[in-house]
Amino acid sequence: MQDIFSFLFESRAGLAVLFFGGLAIAAIAAFILERRTHKMYVDRGPKQDGDDDGLFGGLL
Repeated sequence: MQDIFSFLFESRAGLAVLFFGGLAIAAIAAFILERRTHKMYVDRGPKQDGDDDGLFGGLL
């Protein structure tokens, strides 16, 4: 176990493994959470024109 920690935290290659491993884990988590959110909030198509005219409230 000491050899693994020594490699990960005391060498450049180990730090690269930690960095890219963390990047991969974050990308996988983001992908999974995006899929779950997409299923929860279904796209309802284009917005209908109504009272909400955007940021300026129809002043332009």
